[in-house]
Amino acid sequence: MSLRKTLEGARSEASQSSSAKPEAAPAKKGASRRSTANAKPTREKAASVRTVSKSSKKAAASLPGAKKTKEQKEAARAQRRKEREEEDYKNQAFQLLLNQNPKYKKTERVWWILIGIGFAATLVSLAVTFVSPTTGDGGVSTRDIVSVVSLVVAYAFIISSFVFDWIARRPIRKETEKKLQGMSQKKIAELFARERKAELERKAAKKGKK
Repeated sequence: MSLRKTLEGARSEASQSSSAKPEAAPAKKGASRRSTANAKPTREKAASVRTVSKSSKKAAASLPGAKKTKEQKEAARAQRRKEREEEDYKNQAFQLLLNQNPKYKKTERVWWILIGIGFAATLVSLAVTFVSPTTGDGGVSTRDIVSVVSLVVAYAFIISSFVFDWIARRPIRKETEKKLQGMSQKKIAELFARERKAELERKAAKKGKK
């Protein structure tokens, strides 16, 4: 074999080996889908699930616009009824203390006198206006004078009653209110007991006179 043929054979073998490409390994089916699914974080699955505790349910039920249960409605009604009873009880005790105050009872008589005169004058003014006949001459009649004077007297006494209540009666009510606030439930109960006993004694005295 000549040297020329030997070189040509080595060159052809080298070109064949460089042109040959290795075959790619076949991809497994479902590998890309599994890898994509595995790439997603598991946090997204847990984010769609919410756990509500009992404390959060109670807090949500206590909101103003939240729908209350039957037990909560009954408890709210019972609480409101209890508050009304306590308020009525205090108002009765307040009125009882005022009635037991001789100074306040004296001012109450004066106040009723002022109110009574004012309303009586109002009725006189109305009665004179609707009952007494009018004069056709267009002048000022006795009826008009009596009506106006009665109305002025009515306003004067009614306004005086309000002023008297503000000056003379209101300070006594304020003082009684402070006194009631300083009393315990036991003292208030004793106050009602004494008043009940005094009332029974008055009734017994009236029956004895008869």
